[in-house]
Amino acid sequence: MIVAAVLATAAVALAGCAGHGGGSNAPASSSPAAAPSTSVTLMSPDQRALAILDDILQGDFTAATANFDVQMQHLTPKDLANAWRTYQEAFGKYQSHGAPADVQRGELTVVNIPLQMERMPGEFRVTFHPDGTVAGLFLLKVGVPIP
Repeated sequence: MIVAAVLATAAVALAGCAGHGGGSNAPASSSPAAAPSTSVTLMSPDQRALAILDDILQGDFTAATANFDVQMQHLTPKDLANAWRTYQEAFGKYQSHGAPADVQRGELTVVNIPLQMERMPGEFRVTFHPDGTVAGLFLLKVGVPIP
């Protein structure tokens, strides 16, 4: 399953299929797709994560999925739109977000951004390959550990 809505734990996890069961919160470890645009590769992982979050908030799910790696490309813009709607149904409408924080996992960079939602806080998590492609994207409840 590409998109797993785990409402019992109030989390929506979005990840590529390879190496992941439905609902896994592990970052994808797939191979990168074609290199992202030069402007994206010049951005820091924090800037890339914030740009993806902004695309989601603006409803531009095509832009939000533009730099997905091969495995993540199975998640369509429509899938992401549906997951964002499901997340807001569980957590309430988006209110604001905090500063990004990075964690290295081998060659991957995991960026966590705290979300203030209408009913409860959440977390936006994006995992990047060194070339800037997205290896994983998650909409989570607060406190889900980074694998």
